[in-house]
Amino acid sequence: MSEGIVRHSEEVEKKEVERAEGIKKQKLITSTEGSKNCYMRKFTMEEGGKMGSHRHQDTEHVQYVIRGEIKIFLGDEVYIAPEDSTVFIPAGTSHSYENVGDGEAEFLCIIPAGDVKTELLG
Repeated sequence: MSEGIVRHSEEVEKKEVERAEGIKKQKLITSTEGSKNCYMRKFTMEEGGKMGSHRHQDTEHVQYVIRGEIKIFLGDEVYIAPEDSTVFIPAGTSHSYENVGDGEAEFLCIIPAGDVKTELLG
């Protein structure tokens, strides 16, 4: 059994997010690190970066804005999520993101462990 891990996020590779502009993702905690119940990812958005509308029928998201200001579209609602904001996205809810602040924005995203099926909406 694993004793767990501690590491800096800069030790984890950043990869471009497909179907997005100016956004990179790091898979901070997954099954590779021994997690059986949830995964943690970190998204870094360049100024003006955006991700189109999509949804995950069977996967809810819990998110935390580390820095910046992100416009988040949840279903028919639009929110501005500044630094230190929390976001909950129920399974099946359409969502998209846009960095509307000055400079980079970052947020953590925690999801249940397993494969995430994404449906692109636009």
